[in-house]
Amino acid sequence: MIETAVAGANALTRRWVSTIDSGASAAVSGAGVWPLLAYLAPAADGDGRDELAEAVGLPPDAAAAGAAALVELLRTAPGLRAAIGAWVHPRLDLRDSWRDSLPPGTVGTLGGQAALDAWVREQTGGLLDRMPLKIDPETLLVLASALVARTRWQEPFTDGVLRPDGGPWSGQHLAGLHRTTRNLDMLAEYATAHGPVTVLTVEGSDGIDVDLAVGLPGTPAAAVLAAGVDARSARPSKHGSQFAEGDTAPGVTVDRGWAHDDTPRLLASLPRFTVTSSHDLLADRDLFGLRTVSDLSRQRLPGVSGFPLGVGAAAQDLTASFTADGFEAAVVTAFGMRAGSAPPSGRPLQVRLLLDRPFGFMARHRPSGLVLVAGWVAVGEALSD
Repeated sequence: MIETAVAGANALTRRWVSTIDSGASAAVSGAGVWPLLAYLAPAADGDGRDELAEAVGLPPDAAAAGAAALVELLRTAPGLRAAIGAWVHPRLDLRDSWRDSLPPGTVGTLGGQAALDAWVREQTGGLLDRMPLKIDPETLLVLASALVARTRWQEPFTDGVLRPDGGPWSGQHLAGLHRTTRNLDMLAEYATAHGPVTVLTVEGSDGIDVDLAVGLPGTPAAAVLAAGVDARSARPSKHGSQFAEGDTAPGVTVDRGWAHDDTPRLLASLPRFTVTSSHDLLADRDLFGLRTVSDLSRQRLPGVSGFPLGVGAAAQDLTASFTADGFEAAVVTAFGMRAGSAPPSGRPLQVRLLLDRPFGFMARHRPSGLVLVAGWVAVGEALSD
């Protein structure tokens, strides 16, 4: 079941990144939305049930079990933390079958906004401080997920300066991160319909990797991100160890350097970054299978309650930071139901990756392949004075 759930969540992320515009930094987490959709799918009826099942990628009868499996993975894997919360208005009676499909201890009484915001702060360790939607007197039920990913790099970067001499970041002084490693195959080039895309995998210590992806100048963010999401299941056109002197790829040059031995090296430079995003999921309701269940003209979720309910609001807040030491991200998604010293001795091959223009990133749970967060860095972080 977990393999099917991961595939469904990744497919949702892939569809979602296709909506990201190249002009601004943004990040999304299909892994944060998918369990909520899966818990609602068997509770809907008619077209709403079919739309949610299509968005989830599972039959409605299997969706809740898939959600439970994914939440358990996110809750128990090293470096990850996850929680589901549900708050119910005192006058709304839930179906026992739907209540029981949620993790134990999930359901509480809907009170004020402050209590929901406090839950967000507690679950994310203060990385986020508020529920992404506001409750009002018409809100009868809030269903939310929280996801936190934290990892430290197996090989840290060094803080420095990055001064792009061309492209959209030309002339800026950016807070740069630099690292040299001997594992050239952390880098790979992929052929796509939009041209080649280079992907660098940065390994974390807790089974969490971050893939950095860059295409040719002008390649749409959606195309670069799609290639990054698919990278673990696609065959590279070239691994890093297959590059020869004089070869190039997006962001990559290959030459000879000076070192104490002749071992080839991979040099990577990029700006430190933090990306924050807020999304109104109902603005793209077809993507999430929410078109029918967000129509409040009649009962849309009979499996949740005998009282007429529909999705009146759906939103996600996210923050993700990449630093010299590691990566951390927090996501909250909510649905509101209404209703050296020796001289150099060799000239080793140097494969250089320079991310000095917009690029994509994907944080991934290494054992399962689940994409936790995917995003686009359109602006580098300026160097502090």
